[in-house]
Amino acid sequence: MVYKIGLIGTHGTGKTALAALIEGELKRRGIEAIKLPEISTEARKRGLSINRGTNLTTQMWILHQQFANELELSGNSSHGTDYQVIITDRGPDNYCYLEQGVGENRYALEMTLGHLTHFPYDAMYLLPRINGNISQNGTRDLDQNFQRIMDEKIRLFLEKYNITHRILPLPQTEDKYRQEWVEIIVNETTNNLK
Repeated sequence: MVYKIGLIGTHGTGKTALAALIEGELKRRGIEAIKLPEISTEARKRGLSINRGTNLTTQMWILHQQFANELELSGNSSHGTDYQVIITDRGPDNYCYLEQGVGENRYALEMTLGHLTHFPYDAMYLLPRINGNISQNGTRDLDQNFQRIMDEKIRLFLEKYNITHRILPLPQTEDKYRQEWVEIIVNETTNNLK
């Protein structure tokens, strides 16, 4: 079985960069790891509307694509990957963006909760919102109020559905590359793989 790490939280907290750092450090330690692509960026590249301008079609595509990518590399796939660890940039928190954009959707919610039940994450980490700083990369919505709303919505979702996760500590000012987070996640992962 492949060990699955989920990085979750509002946009602009550094999930994508953190996933790459974790992948690199695990590989440096001799562990075969892969970071899954960030699906919202993939959606934007395909011309799908994201963030506050999203719609049900886009959000359903994001949910389906996220879970399909996870399943493809989960170890149950027939293409025979040798990955020991997969790192997901988002996961069940994608549902929160759907709900914020188009309202509650029973089908999408049941699919999300069903995925968590049948294909659980071995570890899920919630990245904290940091001073509202959001990188201007053309994908993230720069509205800090929207970022705060999504942070609250994701936290409430995790609590409401009793989804096991660990909240990462706020990083020290000098820790620009989130080394503390990398160490926490990589050390927990290597210990759990033993």
